[in-house]
Amino acid sequence: MTDPRARRRPARDRSLPAARRGEAVEVRLERVTLEGDAVGRADTGEEVRVFGALPGERVRARLRPGRPAELEAVLEPSPHRVRPPCPNFGPCGGCAWQHVAYPEQLRLKQRLLADLLGPDVEVRPTLATPGATDDTGPWGFRAKVHFVVGPAPGGRGVVLGHYRRGTQDLLPVEECPVHDPEGNRLAFAAREALSRRRVPAGAALHVLARTGVGTGQTQLTLVTREERVRGLREVAGDLAALERPPTGVHHNVHPRQGPYILGPETRRLHGRERLLEEVAGARFLVSPAAFFQTNVRAAALLVEAVLARVPADRAPVLDLFSGVGLFSLPLARRGHPVLAVEESAAAVRDGVASLRHDDLPEGALRFVAERAQAAARRLRDDGRTFPTVVVDPPRDGCPPGLLDLVLGGLRPARLVYVSCNPEALARDLAHAARLGWRADHVLPVDMFPHTPHVEAVALLQPSGVIDGSGRGCRAMRRARGS
Repeated sequence: MTDPRARRRPARDRSLPAARRGEAVEVRLERVTLEGDAVGRADTGEEVRVFGALPGERVRARLRPGRPAELEAVLEPSPHRVRPPCPNFGPCGGCAWQHVAYPEQLRLKQRLLADLLGPDVEVRPTLATPGATDDTGPWGFRAKVHFVVGPAPGGRGVVLGHYRRGTQDLLPVEECPVHDPEGNRLAFAAREALSRRRVPAGAALHVLARTGVGTGQTQLTLVTREERVRGLREVAGDLAALERPPTGVHHNVHPRQGPYILGPETRRLHGRERLLEEVAGARFLVSPAAFFQTNVRAAALLVEAVLARVPADRAPVLDLFSGVGLFSLPLARRGHPVLAVEESAAAVRDGVASLRHDDLPEGALRFVAERAQAAARRLRDDGRTFPTVVVDPPRDGCPPGLLDLVLGGLRPARLVYVSCNPEALARDLAHAARLGWRADHVLPVDMFPHTPHVEAVALLQPSGVIDGSGRGCRAMRRARGS
């Protein structure tokens, strides 16, 4: 799963000779990159990346040092170009593809994966996030809302915003159409309360709101630099007094500057400790710092895709990197004995708490707080067998040695691999091929519309051929563009 606390570094274009930088060139675009830029050949012959363009277009763009070229004019537009609905599109670093018609976004994501994985792997059409009403796509799908807190002009109160594209500079916003409207409402209510109670930006760092799509519950978390912040209790009281208050209000302390939004310490200020969410018939209790899929509507499709690749024979399943049990709970509800392994003790506590809300027989699902490699080694040494293993690793993919332990040691009949990073998926499929396993197919799932991000479900089965060449995935020199 994608860690919601992680912040990706902006893409850097270092391919341009210094003599060309700062000049305007005409570019015919050919393909897109994993960062969402379009790539093509300029009239001068060099390869240029352009933000805001589409394959097939001819544009004029100004070259910039260390960054994609700046789009100045679309000379020949693509038939798939649409008007971005958000007034912050472009300067805001959140979305890269609001100018791309949604059906074309889905096709581009399929093509990104297909070009990266090569002709030996079938990449099926991308599953769309439900809710699109026209070619611009679905909106309000992010159940996890996040804003950065900054100082208001003149020092009077605070503003909420996102980072400007490619920078750490704050872009104040008054709306965010990809966020769930209820999450936006609570976040901006928190902004007003922070301003009213004179909690300054710098003391307050982030506002996060989570909405329960399947239950209607809500959760709001205020992130501050220090544990003691004057006025914070009053802010929580203001939020609790709203006409529609959050189900729970929490305070997270993040004392160190770094790439993560949340710090290690969270405490409840008001209401319930956990948010109740429902996905694919299973009910989950989620604490403020726990990872849960941001797009709950698409998460249901992801769960269905995993279940469709596990035979309904009630055989045991090993779920590695299980988190709070997004796949474990639905599998157990279907009758599979499931062992869920998760390194985060907090996520395991959430998973165990969730069992109270799901009518499961004793022992149907067991959570273990353990590193995936250690668990796989222990299970192998104990002679345990699992016909199906599900892995949902973090962005870096499977840690070194894990696939060897699972595929070569536990020897399941199938591996269901859920990926949030095409590059890591390509690397791991190539390694699996060397171990005698092949990807039967890969199914892209659009968890983040209007961005190039794509999740995928791959079904791997033994091929009977151990191949040291890693055929089946193209060389990683193609990984940065397709």
